[in-house]
Parts: sequence; structure tokens; C-alpha cells
Amino acid sequence: MQHSELNEQQLLPLMDELLRRFAGLHRLSGSADAETAVEYLVDRLQQRGLQARVDQCPLLLSNPLSGGLSLPDYPQWCATAKTRSFSAHCPEGVEGALFYDYRSMKRIPDNQLAQWSHQVIGKIVIADQGLEDYVQRLDAAGALALIHIWGSAESALHEETVGPVWGTPVPDDRKLYPSLPVISLNQEQGRQLLALYQQASGRHLTARVTTELERGVTTCSLPVVDIPGKTTEFVLLSSHYDSWHEGVTDNATGNALCLAMAVHFQQQATSMKRGLRIAWWPGHSNARYGGSTWYADRYRRQLGTDCVAHINVDSPGCREAVKVVINASGAEDVAFLNRAVRQVTGQPAQRIAPLGKGGDQSFWGSGLPLHFAFREEPAVKDALSPGSGGGWWWHTEQDTYDKVDLAILWRDCQIHEGWLFELLNLTPLPMDPPRYREQLYQELLTLADRLDPAFDLQPVLDALAAQAADLEHITALWQDDAQRWQAVLKEVLALWHRLRYSSTDDFHYDRSYHGGAFPGMQILLDRESEATPETFLMMMTQFYRQRDRALDLLMRSTKVLRQALSANYPSPG
Repeated sequence: MQHSELNEQQLLPLMDELLRRFAGLHRLSGSADAETAVEYLVDRLQQRGLQARVDQCPLLLSNPLSGGLSLPDYPQWCATAKTRSFSAHCPEGVEGALFYDYRSMKRIPDNQLAQWSHQVIGKIVIADQGLEDYVQRLDAAGALALIHIWGSAESALHEETVGPVWGTPVPDDRKLYPSLPVISLNQEQGRQLLALYQQASGRHLTARVTTELERGVTTCSLPVVDIPGKTTEFVLLSSHYDSWHEGVTDNATGNALCLAMAVHFQQQATSMKRGLRIAWWPGHSNARYGGSTWYADRYRRQLGTDCVAHINVDSPGCREAVKVVINASGAEDVAFLNRAVRQVTGQPAQRIAPLGKGGDQSFWGSGLPLHFAFREEPAVKDALSPGSGGGWWWHTEQDTYDKVDLAILWRDCQIHEGWLFELLNLTPLPMDPPRYREQLYQELLTLADRLDPAFDLQPVLDALAAQAADLEHITALWQDDAQRWQAVLKEVLALWHRLRYSSTDDFHYDRSYHGGAFPGMQILLDRESEATPETFLMMMTQFYRQRDRALDLLMRSTKVLRQALSANYPSPG
């Protein structure tokens, strides 16, 4: 198929119009503004001959309303605070002595947890982090509340979540939600608070923390448009349309890019080998990836059968975000990932790193072989913001239209179009199974070095190494005849994704804070000498189950490879 260039005169004004419309909408999932945004999207698609299906998904939403902090001993001191999605709702407030947890950013060995718990029990804890696993630890220890001091110098306060559950919960998840209130301060006011705390010296400094949140089940719209190809296979392109405040760079720019891709590829539909499915997720922010998880739960079988790749689009087109970064599963061909970037920018991506825990990556158990996402950064990063191209305005009221760079958004459109063109039209998928196998092997070696010697990963390493020859053989055959061998490699990659990115079955999700390579083993970092006997028994149980799960997945992938070879090259006699 001949490559059709993007029409800048048609598509850039279309994207800019969406950005200006969304700039007036506070699109928190479940709100009237969010539904207005969906109506706008569907209308713009219909104007261009694209019929969107709008699914209705009930989601558990937690909307932060207000957070407050006061010091009875210093009534003249005041701070601006925000609470976090899925914090406890405490409008009446909690009052207690402050305690600064100077070790909040450090790993505390298990046999020191009791001492640490004694320090924080009944206290309002000041800390330099507010991640979900830390909140879980404080809650279990009996802390009264958490005050998180943001780590970079911007004055703006960022919206965030402390929800430990990925997507919509099941009944057993209910007990995981925090029972303590969580608020955040900017760095300047946090330092003022610490100075007052340190001045108190031997006596307790008392604080009062209040939080107000709205929590409940709300039905949200999930628009999807399908542009069919010649086969039932399709690529899933997605972006979340919900936002904190106006959220123009997080993620109206991603919504605009997806709209542009829909319009462009609809014009190529008659010659596309694969279809393009574009979804705009709700519930990214205040339902902890609820929309994409709902979708995976409802369309699991079709995704596993026909979806060949998921590309998530979050925060393109940001002011000053000149560096291109790619987060990818590891199964993708690096030359493919860099080719579109190089064609547009003249150079490869600044780096290609494994996907982290976030970004609506809700499809590890769905059987997809390829998962990747575009990211961008400024030349000099001076804020801790993980989104909005690293801009300080991420998740704040200041994420407004002026933070967009249309030239950068057009660059990002061209890169995505390059990726999609190949995925939609070329029979061989841009996979590199041998490289991924080697990545997994090296990550296992790194993990093995960090674990107690009792946790012997050698059987897993051996099983992965034993696949090398068969994998190389089938990869070579696939390179000569993709149509015949591609399904085999897709199945193997999907099994390896379950190994690398998940610790549970296909129908459940790990905690929102369990990430990294082989997440079920990442929680085993205490040595036996650092753990109580009770904890180490639990760790041993976890290890055996996760090791055997890994061996089972590798046994299944070995079987797939060998059955394919034996079916096509039967033994003589």
C-alpha cells in the first residue's frame, strides 16, 4: 500500500478546535463536562463519516473535593492542601501529634517494621512521598493521617490518587481502600511545616487534617470507533478523555491526536490489511484506570483473538517537550519503534524503556503481543511530573491551552501515523522475540541477585534459556513466511507478557503499586536475616507459587514452539 501523507491543513485545525473546546471543560469522569466532551467527539466523528459506538460503563469514582491542614499551636499559620482520590473521607477531621518519617523514601526491612510502626501509630505523618504502597503501610500501622510534601519546587498542587486497586474492584478489594486521610502540600509550605515541627523539639506539635471526597458508582461513557480492514485483526489506539481540571495536555492533546488518526485512516480504509479501533477511556484519573479495565473485562475474548497491538496516547503536544521517549513491552522491534521517530525528527528516540505501572496498561492478560506508548520530556526536567511532557502544570488547574505546542503535537501525530501505517498494512508484525527473551533473561538475573539465596530462580532461568534454539528457528521461519508462523510467535509473546508484567491470572489485576519486572517476586526483596520467621514463611510461599507460575507459563510457551515445529517438520518414521 502506498503511504498517504497526513494532511496538515485538514487535521491540525481539527485538533486545535478540539483543544479549544475541551479547554473550557473540566472533564472528571462522571461529570456533565465529561459527557459533553464525549458528545463533542462523537459529533466530530459523525461529521466525517465515522460512527462511534458509546458503551456505558459503571465505575467506582472517588472525587477529591477539599483538603485542610491547621496547627492549633500556630493559629496564624495556614497552608493550602489537597486531598487525593481514594483517600479516606474525613470532613470532621483528625487531630494528633505530628511525626516526620525521614525514612519514607527508603525500604524498611521487615524486622524493623514493628519499630517503625510504633513511631507512626496514632500520628499524623509528614513524609516525602505519598505512593499507594506507602499509604497501605501507614494504614496497617495505625497512622492517623498522611501529609505528603511534594518533591519539586513548583507552587502548584498536583491532583493524585492513593487507590490501591487497578480498575473496578471485586468484593475482596473493598478492605484495601485507605481508612486514613491523605493530603499534600507544595514544597515551600511543606518546608515551613517541617521547620515548625523541628522547632517543637522535645514536645509534640499537634495538627488537624480534614478531607472531603465524593465516592460512588457512576455510569460513564466510553466511545469507540472501528475502521475495519480486510481481516478481522485490528490495532487498538487509546487515550483517556477524563481530566483533572481542564487537563489540556493531560489528555485533551491525546484525544485530539486520536481523532486525527481516525479521520486520516478512515480515508485509507479500503486498502488497510488490519482494522483500527480507537477508544477514549473514562475513569483514568478518579477510577484508577477503570474504563480500560472495564473494556478488557467485557471484550477479553475478542482482544485475545484479533487485537495485535495496543498503543496508548497520553500527553502528546506539550510545550517544551522536545525529547521523544518510548515505553514499550520489550517484544517490539526497536528498528520499527525508532523508524517513525527518525523519519519525523531525524534522530531516534532518546530512550526506549519498559512500560511502567500506569497509562491504562490493562491488557496484560488479554493475549496481545505488542504494547507501547509515546512519551515526551523537556530538554531540562525540573519538576517531578510524570505526565504533561514533564511540565510542572501536570494534574493542576494550570494545565490550560497555553501549555500546548501545536508544532510538537503535529510532530507527535506524524510519529503515531508512521507506527500505525506499518501495523495496519504490513503482514509481518514488528516483533523481536529473541531480543525480548534475552531481556527477560537479563531481568531475571538482576532480580536473582537481589533476592535471598533461598529464592532460587535458576529453574526459571534454565527454562527460559532452553527456548532459545526453538525460538531462533521459528523466528527465522517467520521472517521468510510471516503468514504461516506469526500466530505462533504472537502466542509466545502473550505468555511472556503475563510472566513479566503480571503476577495473577488473566481475569484479575495486580495492585496498582505492584510493578517492575516479575511483580510477584518484586515483593520478596527482604533477606531471611531481615525478616521475622512469620514473614519469611509467607515470602517462601509467595516465592514457590510465583516460581511455579513462571515455570508453567514457560512450559506453555515451550509447548507452543515445539508443537509448531513438529507439526511442520515431523520426525521421520
